[in-house]
Amino acid sequence: MSRSLSTLLALFFAANAAPATLTIAAAADLTNLESPLAAAFEKMNPSDQIRWVTAASAILSQQIENGAPYDIFLSANASFVDQLAAKRKIEPNSVVSYASGRLGILWRDGKPHSLNELKENWVRSVALPNPKLAPYGVAAEQALRHAGIWESVRQKIVYGENVRQTLQLFESGNTDAVLTSDSLLQGKSAQSIPAGWHDLIIQKGGIVAGSPNAASAEQFLQFLTGAAQPIFARFGFAAVTPAVKP
Repeated sequence: MSRSLSTLLALFFAANAAPATLTIAAAADLTNLESPLAAAFEKMNPSDQIRWVTAASAILSQQIENGAPYDIFLSANASFVDQLAAKRKIEPNSVVSYASGRLGILWRDGKPHSLNELKENWVRSVALPNPKLAPYGVAAEQALRHAGIWESVRQKIVYGENVRQTLQLFESGNTDAVLTSDSLLQGKSAQSIPAGWHDLIIQKGGIVAGSPNAASAEQFLQFLTGAAQPIFARFGFAAVTPAVKP
């Protein structure tokens, strides 16, 4: 085979190669954002595709520590990314803060209520994310303590593994109220919990060490802290200032 023909064939196969696929391990509070984020990124970068793996941040963190072949980790808990970066499981220079999560509450009757009503007899059970796995669970407990009702409500609590499963507990009729990520409650007549009632839920992301798609992953993180910010705002997230590498 001549050198020129070999070159032409190489160019042909390169032009027709399958697009790179970024596998993104994403916290469950990003569930409703996955489609619009992927569509916007793929429109800007047509040679790349997004594949999501969604779970509790703690579980994804453990998987990455054990060598799971993800390209990017988007955690709802900043500490998980920081810990993985310290162990070089996440590329330290890639870490970005991309959003701040908000906590919301939804009641069985779809009407607004004072948080104090969680103490009432008509509220038999309340769904919260597990604080050992999800920062929204920590925030929910902090909010209930701030309201002075934690001791009265704690016996009613049913825990979900992550924010999405917590909402599913409520939607299946097993609880009378749910405190979970406000991003999952958009369009559901929910109430936002005041941000000052709990610690900020700073969300971080980074490139998994050894990713074969590091260049595309870097582009995605730049997109996340730039062009994607209006998408985050639409789903109830607050901006992180500055939304750049810490």
